[in-house]
Amino acid sequence: MRTYEELSGARGREMFYRAERYRAVDLFRRHAPALTLDADAYLLRNLSLSGIGAASGRGINHLPEVGQRVNVLLGAPEFPLFEGTGEIARIEPRQIGANLGVRIVDRCIDIGQIVTRYQKFLIQTDLDAWSSADAEVSPAYRQLCSDVLHLLRTYRAGLDRFEAMKPDAAAAADMLAACEERLLPRWRALWLKGNELVAPIERGGRLWQAAKRYTELVLTPDFILGAFARRCYQKPLGYPGDFEVMNMAYDWRQEGEKLSDKLIHRVGLEVGECIANRMTMMRQVIAEAATDPARPALRIASLGSGPAREVIDYLKIPALPRPVDITLIDQDHAALSHAYERTLPEVMRHKGQATVSCLHASFAQLLKTGELFGKLPSQDLIYSVGLIDYLSARRAKALVESLYQHLAPGGLLLVGNMKSGASSTLWPVEFITDWSLAYRDGVELLALAADLPGAALSVSADKTDRVCVLTVRKS
Repeated sequence: MRTYEELSGARGREMFYRAERYRAVDLFRRHAPALTLDADAYLLRNLSLSGIGAASGRGINHLPEVGQRVNVLLGAPEFPLFEGTGEIARIEPRQIGANLGVRIVDRCIDIGQIVTRYQKFLIQTDLDAWSSADAEVSPAYRQLCSDVLHLLRTYRAGLDRFEAMKPDAAAAADMLAACEERLLPRWRALWLKGNELVAPIERGGRLWQAAKRYTELVLTPDFILGAFARRCYQKPLGYPGDFEVMNMAYDWRQEGEKLSDKLIHRVGLEVGECIANRMTMMRQVIAEAATDPARPALRIASLGSGPAREVIDYLKIPALPRPVDITLIDQDHAALSHAYERTLPEVMRHKGQATVSCLHASFAQLLKTGELFGKLPSQDLIYSVGLIDYLSARRAKALVESLYQHLAPGGLLLVGNMKSGASSTLWPVEFITDWSLAYRDGVELLALAADLPGAALSVSADKTDRVCVLTVRKS
């Protein structure tokens, strides 16, 4: 603790106290309200109890003068947030326009009240927009959502009543298994119906957005009672499909406090089954590549590796048929840490026959494979499952062509993509959990590699027919 004599004051211009300014971007997260000075529109930069910081917008050919009085309106005329008289305190020219400081001379600015009223205005605007958009959702789609909701709530209510009787663990497990057996076929049928209904809608268009908004209001609250759908929707790491989502799909464990929560989690896992399938496919590819007698050692790179469960599981075999050098590349440091911590014991057990290296790269760096692979030797196996799900066809093609350059002769490149079609995951993933992906069929995947010289191409699908994998063999 310091004494009064040790407390320092301000220096220079800072000696003159000025009410604290609050940035508009911090007060108004979505976008700042409109600001008018006399008849001209300005951009709101900051607020304080006694003044406003503004920036002139494009198209203003004149500016007020320092000392000039102006009428200040914050918000729309039909919904004003603040009205008062201001005086221009300063003007700071910019390359385009100028920044203005406006001192309010007839009243104080109640910032808390302004923010509260603005939030009310936005909510009212959203409600009006939702009401208008809801009218565009087809009766068939509304019926689908009603049927899904009725299905989930029927089973939830039954399980909650059963659990209230305090059954023993064995009886509870039997009841949960019986509910899963009955519910899942009906859920899959409704899911396919959802795909059918959204297939004709222009992706990203007005009707698409209206259907998404309706689904998130009606169905999502019930689905996120399950751990899998909840993590997919809430995206706690800031992006969809993080490594913990992958681990849930791989582990296939029951999660939830109540039986009904466990059931909804299982409903979500049903959609994620293809995630586990593609991991199993990659593990089999690694195992088969390791038996190639033409290679004394195997160099493998995984782009967008996530938790790398296929590598973890492969390294658990009693003995390696030949040495393997594995490079895992991902944007998520936590995913790489997870993979490294679980592979290290196996690497040590294999006594120099295996190495696992991790490269932490941004999403932009993942797409610049020359930068990532430049210091690596040519690879015998490169695979990326899930990365091009987020790329346009042009960028996906460029990525495939770039990865192909880093293959050794005879090497394999595998690229996985969520498969389009009637049985895809499109409706539950996009509309219920707000997880947008680029879906492709086998023809579209082959087109990504059509210009590769000396390449043998093939496409396969997982057993659910929801993931397709492009395989490229370099001559």
